[in-house]
Amino acid sequence: MKNEIVILKKKTDLILKEVSKETPLIIFKQFLKSQVCKKIVKLCIDNCSLENHRKKKFNKVLDFYSIDVLPKNVKTNRIFRTFELSGYTVNKFKELKKIIDLQKKIIKPTPKKKIYKKFQVIHYPKGGGHFDWHHHPRYPTNYGFIITLSKKGKNFNQGVTNFKVRKKILNLEKFNISIGDLILFRFDLPHSISKVDSKEDLRFDSNGRWTLVLPVYHGKF
Repeated sequence: MKNEIVILKKKTDLILKEVSKETPLIIFKQFLKSQVCKKIVKLCIDNCSLENHRKKKFNKVLDFYSIDVLPKNVKTNRIFRTFELSGYTVNKFKELKKIIDLQKKIIKPTPKKKIYKKFQVIHYPKGGGHFDWHHHPRYPTNYGFIITLSKKGKNFNQGVTNFKVRKKILNLEKFNISIGDLILFRFDLPHSISKVDSKEDLRFDSNGRWTLVLPVYHGKF
């Protein structure tokens, strides 16, 4: 039976080896430098506002910004913010090209169907930010990417992505997922984001768990 989870460091080519083996969960420690992660978070904070959110008006840094606090008429409960980075912003970070290049080797698009992708920053605030259990079709994404942009022990203490693998729940808290760490997961695995520091007041500030994801779609957004 293959390993349910593998921890990697330093050699990114080992990621592709584990993908070829269909390893359900792959954690690569310190995939991005902490300074890069902090800069991405700061750009999101500096370029969003409730006024822009209401008017659906954004500058060249963000293409989209939304706040979800237990919205109605959805299948999965959630409390988080979403920031979609513009092409201008992505081009400012050569490190994001590293993610794109890796993903190109992993995705499996349907022939003759165009794929679309967008870098998204998801903020799970202290005070209960979370995303209940859900899952996705496996392809074309194949393996999902989650990079933690905030530091455990400083920006947040509890809250991480959990997975169901072979009817067993894998809680990643014990792996101390922190700033710069990459989680790759087979995209059809059920997963959830546990509540972030739920005993504190809910505040949409710079603290909490910040993550970077790069979903892939067939067809337009």
